[in-house]
Amino acid sequence: MQKEYMEILEGLVDQLTLSAILEMLERICHKKAENMRTHWQDETSAKLWEKAARQIEQINVDV
Repeated sequence: MQKEYMEILEGLVDQLTLSAILEMLERICHKKAENMRTHWQDETSAKLWEKAARQIEQINVDV
């Protein structure tokens, strides 16, 4: 199963660029944080998702 996911992800990177994938992952992390706060009242998890978003945002890709 993991090999299948790797192939799917590689195809997405080929189609969209690594930079675009990272930007989408950052947005997903922000949405996860919002969801944790809004629907689960889980501030701890929300902060972890926000931290992940910030770390992704710091990645500079020149590929």
